[in-house]
Amino acid sequence: MDKFSEHINMKLKLDKKFYSMDLVGNIERCQVDEHFLGDSILVNENLIWHSVHKYIGKPEVIIKNHCVEKDDILQLGRLGFIKAVKAFDTGRGVKFSSFAVTAIVREIRCFLRDSASIIRPTRTATELINRINRLEHDMGYLPTTHEIALLLDEEEEKINKALQVGKGVKYLDEPVGADDQQAQAVTLMDTIYSGENIEDGVVDRIYVDAVIDSVKRKLSEKEVTVLKHRVDGFNQTQTAEMEDISQMRVSRIMRKVAKMLDNN
Repeated sequence: MDKFSEHINMKLKLDKKFYSMDLVGNIERCQVDEHFLGDSILVNENLIWHSVHKYIGKPEVIIKNHCVEKDDILQLGRLGFIKAVKAFDTGRGVKFSSFAVTAIVREIRCFLRDSASIIRPTRTATELINRINRLEHDMGYLPTTHEIALLLDEEEEKINKALQVGKGVKYLDEPVGADDQQAQAVTLMDTIYSGENIEDGVVDRIYVDAVIDSVKRKLSEKEVTVLKHRVDGFNQTQTAEMEDISQMRVSRIMRKVAKMLDNN
């Protein structure tokens, strides 16, 4: 009991079932008393870990396979617990623990499924990524994987994984090349069709391909080619010359693409 706060320990000392979710009165109280609900979640944390172990897997395996922290799993389990409390019908005669297990497992599995395509670095990986970024900043360029491994005294395999994890996704409304002196930051969308040059490395190729795939079915072959030229960094004039079309047509195509993306 020492792991709980003093007031919780005092309640449990007087009554071991004070926070028991087997009692209908406690569940009903949780539904209207947020403080009691918070205490009940702490006391019944074993229910969360039981659900994880039995229906999802060992936490250490989940952490390794999905690049999440143990605290992430616990917080998701707590969220599932809260949803179970809010949705539980005390009049149906169903045991709360059975009902809660389903909600807890669903919450965690949904998160793991939805984040499966997103690499979420662990704390260790994040620290290594930061070290690599500092090294790149200090040297003025990004050394090879072999050189980074030697300089940081790390295994090349770890460096490779960190470099892959460290590739952030770019969003259309994300500021590009912004600084404190600018009144209004330029977004990635602005750079795609405003006529401004895109700095090397700013556009994440994976994201750009996804953007093109999302609209190319509604574009002609010429329009797709123009879009690719623009996101590759060629300005309006260069694109028009390469495709032997007018700059006005390039501008119309990019406005069309921008409108399609805004409607997505």
